[in-house]
Amino acid sequence: MKIKSFTTPKNNNEIFIEPAYEDIPGLIDLNRERFQSYDFNINGTPFSQFREQVRSETLKKAGEYTDKIWSHFSKLNISDTENLPNINDSYTLEKNIIQTGHSPAITHPGVLIKHSLVNSIAKKVNGIGINMVVDNDASNDNCLNIPNINSPDSSVEKIEYHPGLRNLAFEEIRYTDSTQLPAFKERVLKSLHNPVMKKTFEDFMNVVIKLSEETLQFSDLFTYARHAFLTRFGINNLEVPVSHISETDSFLNFFLHITANSRCFVDIYNTKLREYRTLKKISSKANPLPDLMEKGFVVEIPFWMWKRDEPRKSLFASISNDSRISIICENKIVEHFDFGGRNRSTENLERLKTLISNGIKIRPKAIANTMYSRMFFSDLFVHGIGGAKYDLITDEIIREFFGVEPPEYATISATLHLPYEPLDVSKEDINALKHVIKDMSHNPDRYASDTILDDAEMKSMVNEKKELITKESHGTKEKHLTFGRIKQINSLMKDKISPLIKEKENEMEDLDKKLRYNSIVTNRDYPFCLYPESMLRELLKTS
Repeated sequence: MKIKSFTTPKNNNEIFIEPAYEDIPGLIDLNRERFQSYDFNINGTPFSQFREQVRSETLKKAGEYTDKIWSHFSKLNISDTENLPNINDSYTLEKNIIQTGHSPAITHPGVLIKHSLVNSIAKKVNGIGINMVVDNDASNDNCLNIPNINSPDSSVEKIEYHPGLRNLAFEEIRYTDSTQLPAFKERVLKSLHNPVMKKTFEDFMNVVIKLSEETLQFSDLFTYARHAFLTRFGINNLEVPVSHISETDSFLNFFLHITANSRCFVDIYNTKLREYRTLKKISSKANPLPDLMEKGFVVEIPFWMWKRDEPRKSLFASISNDSRISIICENKIVEHFDFGGRNRSTENLERLKTLISNGIKIRPKAIANTMYSRMFFSDLFVHGIGGAKYDLITDEIIREFFGVEPPEYATISATLHLPYEPLDVSKEDINALKHVIKDMSHNPDRYASDTILDDAEMKSMVNEKKELITKESHGTKEKHLTFGRIKQINSLMKDKISPLIKEKENEMEDLDKKLRYNSIVTNRDYPFCLYPESMLRELLKTS
């Protein structure tokens, strides 16, 4: 396993991109060559035929979903969306599909730049740009970090913006009523003090509130609003949620293929995770992803299962009989699939579709999700830093499980600071002052003013300390007595300079505040809708 280095940008307006922009079209050509060389079946269907089915079905879903978004814009007269291009749902093999993906949660500008790169490359190669809305991702934090910048006493407030519960997929989160959104908007505006930041956020939330007339479903609502926001910058990628992809026959056949080969897949998956942890010296078995459970003839497969309004649940396969595999959720057998003999593929697919029609939801976990997209749908996938790291593991699983060289992917991220200038202070300044304050306790005479040094008592203590330091002590007891007396003198002299020490401590407190202020204004993780539009425009045009 080769470990690549992906470095999160640290400086303002800094972009990380791999490979270089001008080399990305060549990556697409390389991937298409690799796809032509693949020679394996997915649930009985040859790779080339299966990939064509995936592309056709997923593009259809993307066209339908994006058309729905644009129809809402038209109905509600959302500004800056009047001149959207027509959706051409005709599918041709010649069209390159450039894809990215992220959860529908409000993200920082470093994630937003993926949409910009996909849009730019799609135009450059006359392809199709698509964002996969990972609405099967779980919401583990239902708050946004909002900077309350009121120098020098600045802070970051956590403000709840959706009613999500732990391990509940975004597609299951709904607002109970539309009054929650204006209340959230007002709470954030109260914390913001920069008028340009307030305008960006208020404009964004006004669109969200208007769209809430059509839906209170979290994932759709914020996908629509983010899509409308990006149109201001000429970014018009198609959108398709994982929940919609997971309804297609192609995805269900992919699920059946992994299930039929679950023992092999899980062995490879866990082995590659262990190799990665060893190479990266990661001790936690939960990072970067947890192993799939193996217990006798029962293995965990890389998919979630749940019903409407329920939390996500892990899914397992009983593999005691290779030709008849049962899928299990919460210790209950959900369904049996027969993989022995002819014409079983159609029967298994129909059984699975019956489950789906009865309210069962099956969704891919992270690696299965990007594997499906990269191998069978897109010609190039664009990752952020986090996805690029875990897809090093995906690459190894692809090599071992499918026996092919995986398609390459591009990586991009960026850092954008808030529109505030950092103060001229550093950690070195803090450390230097700490050293001075510590030294003032051990050597207060060095810091005493001339007036204090002229004090008779102070003079006496300074002279005595000098004598004790130069005095040659004999024996351990005498040394202890000398050290104790010096310590006592230092304490008495320290009292003489206590106002100066207090002054330095106040200075330290001021430096701490300034450093805390700098960490707040240079943090890269604030929601994109807080940044002035001019700053976002400048960042996005460079990708």
